Amino acid sequence: MAILTAKGIASTAVPLLVRNLVLARTVTLVGSDEYMGPNGGTVTVRVRQPRSARIQAQPKATLTADDQIEVPVDVSLAHIYDLYDLSDQEQTYDLESFAMQITEPQVASVATGAEDQLAGVMNALTADADAVAQTIAGVKAAILEGRAFLSKNDAPAGDRYLACGPDFANLVIEALGDRETANTDSALREAILGRLFGATAIESNGLDPDSAVMYHRSGFVWANRRPFLPRGAAEAAAVTSQGVALRQLFQFDTSRAVDQSMLSTFAGAAAVVDLDEDASGSGLETENRRFFKIELGS
Repeated sequence: MAILTAKGIASTAVPLLVRNLVLARTVTLVGSDEYMGPNGGTVTVRVRQPRSARIQAQPKATLTADDQIEVPVDVSLAHIYDLYDLSDQEQTYDLESFAMQITEPQVASVATGAEDQLAGVMNALTADADAVAQTIAGVKAAILEGRAFLSKNDAPAGDRYLACGPDFANLVIEALGDRETANTDSALREAILGRLFGATAIESNGLDPDSAVMYHRSGFVWANRRPFLPRGAAEAAAVTSQGVALRQLFQFDTSRAVDQSMLSTFAGAAAVVDLDEDASGSGLETENRRFFKIELGS
């Protein structure tokens, strides 16, 4: 077995973590450099909104400059970790490949926990529409309603997704018919069901089985930050790749004669809601969002 280092394990783990993230790769990914000042376990992220071009009324007419709109979104970060104790017996007799037997399962565990932060936000949304009678026709009608909702809220036509729970995904698959997607090692590619009404349909078992969320990438944020490197660890390393940050620790517990391997990250998610002033001049604000929740009706 090759000599293991925290840096080597962390460098191997981050690409594995990226490939295991499905939902998080379809929303706005916010790296550590984009946070606006720490506030305990909550960070404020800035989500840039699309711009709209203007038309000059006539030659030499005064032009209007528009500010760049950024929606501030507060995201609470949770410490997601996986700690594994390796006994002397395991390392002496049983362990053949640390990467395959220890690192890969730990990465899968952390990836699931980190992505569950986003799935939890989606599951907590109130349904906007029911797919009546759990039929293909009902599902299509609800998805079409979601497509119109996104368009009316000025969500760009590109980067639209339909994230489905397992039961909802079955009806989407029937609606799509048999079709194959690219065969790669990307979990996102493998989760893609196909294209339906301008949205890329994906399946995630983190979502409630009978639900789906149709959204533009800017409708949600997934924030990620690496934990600090503790001075007390025997060996520690932190790496960031493709916006995903991870820490690896090694230490020995003499009281139990075990080597400890710990992978961890901070992750959190939130829905993006923009408030537009009512055009009537009443001073009231209306909710502008780029996500639409669907649930299977009875």
